[in-house]
Amino acid sequence: MQKNINDLIKKIQKYSFEDILKFEENDRQFIALKRLYSNIKNKAYFLPLILVNSIIAYQLSSSGEDYWEEFSREAGIFQFSDSFKIEEISSFFEEFLCNCKWNKRILNMKFPRLNKFLGFFDDFSKKERFYYENMTVLRDNLASFLKQKKSDKTIVFAIKIFSYWARIQFDQFIQVPFEIAMPMDSRIDKITKIYNNENINTIDFWFEVSKKVGIPCIHLDALLWCNMEEFI
Repeated sequence: MQKNINDLIKKIQKYSFEDILKFEENDRQFIALKRLYSNIKNKAYFLPLILVNSIIAYQLSSSGEDYWEEFSREAGIFQFSDSFKIEEISSFFEEFLCNCKWNKRILNMKFPRLNKFLGFFDDFSKKERFYYENMTVLRDNLASFLKQKKSDKTIVFAIKIFSYWARIQFDQFIQVPFEIAMPMDSRIDKITKIYNNENINTIDFWFEVSKKVGIPCIHLDALLWCNMEEFI
């Protein structure tokens, strides 16, 4: 029997927004970030580390969860300076990516990308809370700096990771705006193909789902990742 968008909406509506937040807090990526926050001595390195990692965490040879656990473990034991030095972010990734298990592909493209991205953090000085309260501004600035579309997976995934960081750093939850697109990966793409029988543009499809269930795409992402078997 052909499934459609309304079938997907009915399944999602079984869950309250509070249920979905629990899925996020049990997301292995969120747990890995909390562990890194606890282990890293100089907290100033926490945000640059995880945002840089978010833009190079693609074409992995493992699940995203396995990779983020590996990254968080290694970043947590790296000997960063007591005073923050942005160049040590580059030093960490040069060592980590050459020795890590799950992120070995196209490093010739990822190293220049991460080193370029370090320049973005000049804009972050004392503006972290502003960005948490205005995540669409952060998205726009990231997309402009990296010369990518606002809906590109690495851009919106970086917003997801930033929102996780801010919840941990500020011990406060702010909902990700509805304007932030779904981070499209192989899992989400598989679900999309099951229910998108009208061949709507995939980004628009998830915006439509988000609008009808009243939950932003980024928060739906955790539900779909952590409970995928219900939707396929």
